[in-house]
Amino acid sequence: MMADPLLDDWEKKWRKSVLPMAALAVLGEGPKHGYALAVALRQVIGSAAPEGTLYPLLNGFERDGLTRSDWAIQESGPARKVYALTPKGAAILKSGAASWKQFRRDVEGLFHD
Repeated sequence: MMADPLLDDWEKKWRKSVLPMAALAVLGEGPKHGYALAVALRQVIGSAAPEGTLYPLLNGFERDGLTRSDWAIQESGPARKVYALTPKGAAILKSGAASWKQFRRDVEGLFHD
């Protein structure tokens, strides 16, 4: 089947719109530095989260009290900023996951095989 540019554009928008919840879910698995988070997100949503999108998102999470960050000293190489969910972030993730599951069921109901 030939790719349609319109559908490609929609898919990019879908992936971008799910990025905040996907990032919280990945951080829900455990603390991660930015690059590790980007790699995990690429595996989950099938595309890379550009630095110009990911780091402002992480800064917003911190500002909103959803994550905290600490500098991790490496044996070799520079220190890395590691992000972890706060209790508020874990609560938002739990609530968001429930909302997402309901949304997914509602949307899937529109499509018939």
